[in-house]
Amino acid sequence: MSRKASVLRPPIAKAREKVADRCWHNGGDIEIYLYARSLHRAAKILVETLSLKPNPKTAWDACPVLLLYRQSIELHLKSLVGEGSNFLPSPTDPISLYKTHSLRWLAQLVSQIVKAVRWEDTFKCEGVASLAEFTALVNEIEALEPVSCAVHSISRERDGSVPPQFEPHTVVRLAKKLDALLEVLDATADSLAAACDQRDTLEGGDCAPTIQ
Repeated sequence: MSRKASVLRPPIAKAREKVADRCWHNGGDIEIYLYARSLHRAAKILVETLSLKPNPKTAWDACPVLLLYRQSIELHLKSLVGEGSNFLPSPTDPISLYKTHSLRWLAQLVSQIVKAVRWEDTFKCEGVASLAEFTALVNEIEALEPVSCAVHSISRERDGSVPPQFEPHTVVRLAKKLDALLEVLDATADSLAAACDQRDTLEGGDCAPTIQ
């Protein structure tokens, strides 16, 4: 899958007015893209500062990295679904897309879109060799919410020690996979935008989802 200019590129004014009220981002596509990119950049910078030596005082320092990656992934998933849901039999309601924070639901929609356009062979990156592995990785990120794990875990130690999934060396390894995942999500959204533009040109239609 060739890399194209970002799908969340600044649109011309008339195009923005035409689709703003029918998109989950309400025309704020470039702003959201820049924010998602900033979240990713902040996560990568923070990863570089993590100490891999055991230290009770810094044991939880890797947790903010996961939260930054999680929000960036959420926005990239929403972007991809927003660009590709019209390739599905029933386009995703943009209001539901805007309001949701469920990575699992978004990943299901992404998988459906990738299958619909038959891009399973190109939707791959380090740590993601299939849609099943993509779903598993997203589900893993969904479950890595530090407060929920601390509140609901019945096997945690009561000494303040960090669970294994939040240890810095574990998060550093996971971050490499998430960097690659964000790249493939961005590239796929770009390609979907190009495919949608091409379909509009051929059919004279409007590929933007509508609110019922």
